[in-house]
Amino acid sequence: MVYQESTREQERREWVTRQEAFKDAGEAYEAALAAAKSDSEKKDLQHAFSEYRTAHRQEDIRRGKRLPGTHVAMHQIMWARWLEVAVEHELLAREAFPELLAKAKSDAILREFRASLVAVTSSAYTVEAFFGDIKYLLPAPTTKPNKRHLMLSSAFKLAFGMSDSEHSRLQHDLAWLFELRDQAAHPYTESEPAQEHPAGFYTGAECCKFNAVTSGRAVDIALAVLKYADPPTSPANRWIERWTQERAAYHRQVVDALREKRLDKPLVLSS
Repeated sequence: MVYQESTREQERREWVTRQEAFKDAGEAYEAALAAAKSDSEKKDLQHAFSEYRTAHRQEDIRRGKRLPGTHVAMHQIMWARWLEVAVEHELLAREAFPELLAKAKSDAILREFRASLVAVTSSAYTVEAFFGDIKYLLPAPTTKPNKRHLMLSSAFKLAFGMSDSEHSRLQHDLAWLFELRDQAAHPYTESEPAQEHPAGFYTGAECCKFNAVTSGRAVDIALAVLKYADPPTSPANRWIERWTQERAAYHRQVVDALREKRLDKPLVLSS
């Protein structure tokens, strides 16, 4: 059965396509202007592009996407914000871990568990938001895998030119991450025998699944996904290539800073 995007998705795709086409036209204009051989040719190009730009803006206003006159438009890059949340709570889980190596205290177990729940789910949301940022820069899919990790890994392979081995590894990692995320977000409550925690004591199964170690792996996976785009080996198209250039500041100012923050507070697995 052929997959078709929802009406909302189609509307968003049409809007993104429109904006990217405008950027394409701007790049073509700059290239033509640089190659122009006379002042009159430059003036003709400038006049034509000015009219095109004005018509484009007027259509944006008509659609309710732009206010008349000069105004400021703002947005958040949500994958960067989710990564901040993930690392913040991973480090909270790391802080509790040395206490658990010394003694399995219920307070420290719960602090680590709660922080890990947020770190793991936020890592998955980072990956989801990262995909959301590029979704409409890629061709509309004609089929849709029934597993989220398969759809995400395939999209990232296409977008960033990942090798088959990289794709296979990412597929495996995302399967683990989203299975753990689902256990947190869509839990099935069942009594289970006590299991061994990474700190060496036995406790409830949930605390053995959500802890400083699994938090670290979840954040590692999210960071690995981001790395494939910084810069991509072989971007799928000019739109993806331009997007990576536009997002480069977030990698330098946010992602790199978070990597350093994690290095400054390493997880010590033994006392």
